[in-house]
Amino acid sequence: MPKHKKQHFVPACYLKAWCDPDAPASYTPYLWLFDKDGSNPRNKAPENIFHETDMYTIHHEDGSRNLVLEHGLSQLEAEFVKIRKDKIARGLPLDPREHILLCAFTAAAHSRTPSSREHIRKQWKHPLRVMNEMNEWLKTATSEEKRKATAISPSSLAEEPGLSYDQVKRLHDHPLQTALFSEIRVTTPLLRKLDMAILETQDSIGFITSDNPCIWFDPESPKRHPMYRSPALAYESIEITLPISPTQCLFLNRRGIRGYTEVKSSLVDELNRRLRFMSVQHFVVRRNLKRDFWFTPAEEPTDS
Repeated sequence: MPKHKKQHFVPACYLKAWCDPDAPASYTPYLWLFDKDGSNPRNKAPENIFHETDMYTIHHEDGSRNLVLEHGLSQLEAEFVKIRKDKIARGLPLDPREHILLCAFTAAAHSRTPSSREHIRKQWKHPLRVMNEMNEWLKTATSEEKRKATAISPSSLAEEPGLSYDQVKRLHDHPLQTALFSEIRVTTPLLRKLDMAILETQDSIGFITSDNPCIWFDPESPKRHPMYRSPALAYESIEITLPISPTQCLFLNRRGIRGYTEVKSSLVDELNRRLRFMSVQHFVVRRNLKRDFWFTPAEEPTDS
């Protein structure tokens, strides 16, 4: 059988921090996986969840498999685990290299999931449909119709040539294989410019995680026109969270919040509610416990 077919979109090495600390020593380490609505809790080994077959594999026409994406992500995961163990878990400051590696891991966590893949595919669905319709029209168009259609050259409308049909189709059909590394390369230095804090808690449940662990959230978005409510790095109020472990959570912001910061259980519950609502199908807890607050919708602000 081909190697490396089982590819995780949430790394197993990342999820190991959520293994139940109360599990019997004779058991294979496990965490608690819940359906998004809080039902069906079951214990699972981290290696057995959040994966797809050949999710990042690039397939060539000759049938060969290119694993450059899978291997690159694995190297980044190894760097993250080392930083989490040697520095973050011990409350030590990160050096510049570790800081940018943590930002790269965060960028990857945001871009490598099935939900991100479908978002990219949706963006290219309309351009691909238009190009397909144009190709069908060209099959029956007269010479005069073609002449009129090309009277305005695309090069006169843009300084750079657009994407070819094959490029657009590949972005639609294979979003991660085509765009993932570019997404990480562009986003990482932008995250590096944000203030970085590590929120810490001694709560018995702690921070949870999910099949969509990196959350971009903007508490000021309800005040904006609906067209501008999506969270974006351009907004001063942007908040990006990524649970590091049940006791620590990365918090990127533009409000000067930096360093290791002990937070109250009420804030932990708020961030867990945010993450639970943004999960796609499942969330993860280190114990077979949940809180009703995670399932309670937030009230709409009065100045929305």
